[in-house]
Amino acid sequence: MSFFMNKGGINLSEYYEWINKIKAKIHSTRTRIALSANSELLNLYWEIGREIVEKQRKSGWGSKIIEQMSIDLKHEFPDIKGFSKRNIYAMRQWYLLYSQKFKIVPQIVAQIPWGQNRLIISKTKDIEEALFYAQETFKNSWSRELLEIQIEKKLITHPLEFYYVEKKIKLKLNML
Repeated sequence: MSFFMNKGGINLSEYYEWINKIKAKIHSTRTRIALSANSELLNLYWEIGREIVEKQRKSGWGSKIIEQMSIDLKHEFPDIKGFSKRNIYAMRQWYLLYSQKFKIVPQIVAQIPWGQNRLIISKTKDIEEALFYAQETFKNSWSRELLEIQIEKKLITHPLEFYYVEKKIKLKLNML
């Protein structure tokens, strides 16, 4: 006998309203967990970038240290991705860019995924432009692909022109 067919006469609309509230809480919690994990990862990457820059300044170590660091970290943490030579170098570059103005990871920057952060630091010229694209990425929930298009089309210099382009791109990406 099904739960809904018992003699208690369950009110289906009441049940569906109730279960949908629980589902919404689960979705909300999952989102907060993902955002928290992303923020913690970015804090770690900030610290790694800072440590590299400080060690290079104090000890005169060159870029070879990044290669050795990658080898050592991958050996110690084989199940964790993100310790490639390129990624560690990106951590350093990311720290160098934002540490010009901030002592800790800027809040808006910590709210977008690392992939978008890497794209921003590789494609922008200065901290103000990087912060602009971080803000727009967060505000508009841009994917990496959409962010790249916006940077290449120089959204920062023509924001109104790209309002309709963004809508078309989002529609096209949703159709895929």
